Amino acid sequence: MPLTNFYVSSEDSMNQSPPDYHRLYWPTGPGATDTVKSSIGWWLPSLGQVPTQAIDLVRIAGAAYLVDRLSRRPSAFTRRLHLAVEVADPATWEGEAINQLAQLLFWLTGDTWDLELIQDPTTPEAPAVETSDSGGSVALLSGGLDSYLGALHLLSTSSEPLQLVGHYDTATAVRRAQNTIHSWLQEHYTPPPSYTQIEFAQVADKKEGSSRSRSLLFVALGAAIAACRSASTLFVPENGFTSLNLPLHPNRAGALSTRSTHPETFDRVKTLLQAARMPISVTNPFAAHTKGEEMRLVADNNPPGGWDIVAGLTISCSKLDGARIKGGDSTLNCGLCYACVTRRGAFIRAGVGDTTIYLSENLTGDARLELLERRYSDRAAIAYATTRGIDDDAIDAGTWPPNTDLDAISELARRGLAELGKVDLK
Repeated sequence: MPLTNFYVSSEDSMNQSPPDYHRLYWPTGPGATDTVKSSIGWWLPSLGQVPTQAIDLVRIAGAAYLVDRLSRRPSAFTRRLHLAVEVADPATWEGEAINQLAQLLFWLTGDTWDLELIQDPTTPEAPAVETSDSGGSVALLSGGLDSYLGALHLLSTSSEPLQLVGHYDTATAVRRAQNTIHSWLQEHYTPPPSYTQIEFAQVADKKEGSSRSRSLLFVALGAAIAACRSASTLFVPENGFTSLNLPLHPNRAGALSTRSTHPETFDRVKTLLQAARMPISVTNPFAAHTKGEEMRLVADNNPPGGWDIVAGLTISCSKLDGARIKGGDSTLNCGLCYACVTRRGAFIRAGVGDTTIYLSENLTGDARLELLERRYSDRAAIAYATTRGIDDDAIDAGTWPPNTDLDAISELARRGLAELGKVDLK
């Protein structure tokens, strides 16, 4: 496996990394260096009074995200990544915690991670804002349909104050969807949920397109905000069927990008937070539901009028490559990738009108044929799975937390496939 070295520190740090390292400088405040752009700064002062271990977790997760995107994946598929990060308190991560971090990154990305945590020589910054809200819950808002439904569900079933957290990098469509959801929630709920939208990305063009480590960064940001607000729970909404990450074809492994909400991921995150002494519960409110079932659940709670229109403006597509096709649009859900087919099946199952503008419905002639060819692998795998089902042996061979009910997993998979089967793939 090729070895890639990186070193991540503050732009104010005077430490010098070994000469064979690639160095990334995190801006001390909102803004950008030559290598990293961030709206939160090195000490996260814009978030409030964040505990040291939460600051360090964001630094490590953020550094892993940058390195993941800047390290080209070889044909052998597996990378070995050596990551050195300056942290406020290396002692917190000694032993079990750093082992859990490395194992979680391996689980999410499929790569081997050598982690080195170095004492940060810079002085902590005072919080730029006072934390006025306390208690309640924090939920991630990705701009996707699941996270939007999660916000609606929490607002209708809990009287606790809700804090939403969004992360974006360079994807215009994702940021637009987050802003659309936020504006609509502000207008239709009293009191409206609080919202923190965070930009964090590398400056250079990315070399690896999957961004499998993003889920850890997103959870770390949510946990940091939960910690400084003394919130006990971080919600990560995602339909349970997608979270299973089951192979749809014997020759096609599950898509690693969807391990972000796999039951095993939640179990590993729980162990990591315990090792880092962060008393925050991370949970998926839709773990037992298909996407269609969660949408029906939300609809039955009678959200404000127009919620379904906003649902059509969310982004689910795992590709967003429409600009590569003549007459295409990279801001539209393609309609034919696995994530989009799951989305389309959910509207059908829930009996909710789908107002989404899909690229597959906008293209004609050769352009549409090109999109169909680009999505051949997804369409073939979905057709295979909906016809033959997912073998129980694949479920039995999966990695699951202790005491997982595999019969319930099998039944959830069956219901999820039934929703996929309602969608026309042509």
